[in-house]
Amino acid sequence: MRFDWYQSTIEDTPHAVIEQVRKLGHEVRTADNSAKRWRYQQGWEILHNTRGTVALVMAGGNGEKPHAIATGEAAEAFSEVIREHWLDRHLVTRCDAAQDFNEAGAYARIRRVARKIARQHRLAFPQIADPLNPKAGRTQYIGSPTSDYRCRIYEKGWEQVGKLQALFRKQGALVMPDQVPTILNESTGEYVRPEDWTREELQIRPKQEAARRLLATLSPEQCWGVTPWALDLARDTMALDLERIIMRTRK
Repeated sequence: MRFDWYQSTIEDTPHAVIEQVRKLGHEVRTADNSAKRWRYQQGWEILHNTRGTVALVMAGGNGEKPHAIATGEAAEAFSEVIREHWLDRHLVTRCDAAQDFNEAGAYARIRRVARKIARQHRLAFPQIADPLNPKAGRTQYIGSPTSDYRCRIYEKGWEQVGKLQALFRKQGALVMPDQVPTILNESTGEYVRPEDWTREELQIRPKQEAARRLLATLSPEQCWGVTPWALDLARDTMALDLERIIMRTRK
């Protein structure tokens, strides 16, 4: 299990944050337009030669302290850098803890368990799917989009195939899903069948400072203990034996 999104406000100067986060890439580039979308005045992208943007550092306008974000494959390494240098001086405004499954029928199996838990805890349970195109990939949500906690179960393999198709289209080539028998899972280094790769992901967005500081100390596994229904889901789908972690998310 690992972080797939890590977003923090850091108690230091923007220059100090950039100096540490730049280790994740090969170049630092000004990105003020990207920062303005997050209501900051200044922004800097950390670019990797092959992965593109791996982190974004922002400052000015939306609070006094710099804010930094990394998503996808870069999020885990980013969280390690932030915790190494600012363990007790950063507040996590959002993190996603993700677990991958390379297993035939994993999406259906996990969804059955999730449906039972959603019903028990009276949670929203919307699904996004294209009935005419099963290879477009299905996504099942648990919880409200405005909640501090929301889970997403989705067919990661088909999502990656879609990104690969988009990349080839930019180059003027057409690739059909049937032409991609396996796809690389960069986090494990193994090639998996698209239909077998499912991801279960918990999104946490606490509102209170105390909860954000606590989240900065939790492992990806421990994140699943922050709310009772996520704890149940982790136990039933991943066999995680966790203790309940009390998060104060409101006054």
